[in-house]
Amino acid sequence: MISDFDLEGKNKFQKAVYYLRNYGAGYTVKKALRKLGIPVSEASEYMLWCRKNAVSREGLAMQSGSSLSGLMNFVIVAEEGTDFKRAGWDRQTCRQVQTAKFKGITTLTELLETYEDGEIFVFCGGKVRVQPQYLFEIMLAFRTTPEKNAGRLRPQHEALPDLVYTDEDSCAGKKRFRPFFKPDADMQMLLNFPYLGECFAATRGLLEETDKKAGRIVLTSDGWYELSLQAFPLAKNVCHIPKVLFSNVVDGPDQTEFVRSTNPQNEECLRQFLEAEHIPAEVIKSDVPGFFHVRQTLKEEPLVSIIIPNKDHTEDLDLCLSSLAQKSNYTNYEVIIAENNSEKPETFAFYESLSRRDLRIRVVTWDGPFNYSAINNFAAGHANGSLLLFLNNDTEFMDADSLRELVNSVSKPGVGACGAMLYYGDNTIQHAGVIIGMGGFAAHALWSLTDRDGQYFPFSLCERQVSAVTGACLMVRREVFEEVGGMEEEFAVALNDVDFCMKVRAAGYHILFNPYARLYHYESKSRGYEDTAEKQARFKREIDRFQQKWEQEIRAGDPYYNPNLTLHRADYSMDL
Repeated sequence: MISDFDLEGKNKFQKAVYYLRNYGAGYTVKKALRKLGIPVSEASEYMLWCRKNAVSREGLAMQSGSSLSGLMNFVIVAEEGTDFKRAGWDRQTCRQVQTAKFKGITTLTELLETYEDGEIFVFCGGKVRVQPQYLFEIMLAFRTTPEKNAGRLRPQHEALPDLVYTDEDSCAGKKRFRPFFKPDADMQMLLNFPYLGECFAATRGLLEETDKKAGRIVLTSDGWYELSLQAFPLAKNVCHIPKVLFSNVVDGPDQTEFVRSTNPQNEECLRQFLEAEHIPAEVIKSDVPGFFHVRQTLKEEPLVSIIIPNKDHTEDLDLCLSSLAQKSNYTNYEVIIAENNSEKPETFAFYESLSRRDLRIRVVTWDGPFNYSAINNFAAGHANGSLLLFLNNDTEFMDADSLRELVNSVSKPGVGACGAMLYYGDNTIQHAGVIIGMGGFAAHALWSLTDRDGQYFPFSLCERQVSAVTGACLMVRREVFEEVGGMEEEFAVALNDVDFCMKVRAAGYHILFNPYARLYHYESKSRGYEDTAEKQARFKREIDRFQQKWEQEIRAGDPYYNPNLTLHRADYSMDL
């Protein structure tokens, strides 16, 4: 499979030929215009996508005439004053639909008591417009159990879904734009912002359980954030439908802004939820309105063993260690340098100076040939910490909180490993999590882009679940590392980190990406690029091995990357 990652090291002419051959003249011209600073409408491209994916009149008629259309009793919940007809609820292909308008203070308890025959409750914002097949798609989701052995390394549930959400976009009149193609269920992302949106559905059973546990939940149509926070962790099966089934009505088209509620009550809802769950944490507003950073308070500061393979390159290693010592506000760590066949005498003199400079630093020697997995496994055997941080020598800590942020992430219940936001020296993104299947095997999210571009919010802003993170900065709990057998030494150079994360997920643990742990990564300084026939052949062998080992998971698709998004580029753009 082709991908834009194939362009690394190519000149402008070679890139132009690549785009022409693989994407056609239209795409190439648009890309060139954007490079020159000339705006090109992406809204028109999305409108074309909408027409291509719209359900035909015949399809809607079949849904309306189906016996399935009357199987469930729906209750549409919206604030008084909502124009249900304008919102599209009168055009639904399901028949058993009631509308529940509330005003003033209405609680979840009152809603459930008033609509005793309601089976599925759809919570709809006041400025939402739904597609005519919305309820039919929701109904199908509620009646379908996940397939066993679907290839996605997440716990599969035999229970029917009890919470369902969909993708969304914005609209002004008939013009639709700014789609938000969401990941599958991710509580960590929900703690960053109300990503379910202003239109989602839940079963009576889940709402009754939520009402019983949470107490008095006041219904407000501005995002339904409190309700989603309380219901999400109680749901036995959260189902995501990767289809754009509703739109947020806005005053005018602006595809550069990410439309999300900035209701000041959201912050208080989040604080109350964390307090009720006995999660000690600080809620910090992001510099982007509507987003939060939940920074949990550590009950203790476990010892972190930082493992850094090294062959010569003392300047890189010195910069890495200096940035850690001078910037980090987390001090309970040890550094294990895994020496691997250095040739320069000054390297060993530097090692001696390190032990005098900081007693937390020591050197262990790996005598075999370079094998990234074997070296790290060997060094981990010398570690004393309950947390292991695998770190490249060509990295530099950017902030005082970066190491602490990683410890916070990996210490959360159910989390096995985590990774950081890594930047190139020009402050473009080198790593923001790993997407399985991109380029045919795996690739870094948001590679070569910037972190504050609204085109791909919220993925550059949120601590969230990912399928894998890079081994250039990978923290894992020691017991998890040992449980999965460490890194696979058959992956000597490439994909060992992704394979390791896949094993961690297969064991039932989550992987988190934390954008608030920030480091520079001066990639490939130490090892060099795959620039020889021998290196390219080895790289190809390891790709083949990875694809064979994880064939089912690659085919199923990354659960944290929407199937409507392209696997050719890292920018979370549509697969046109």
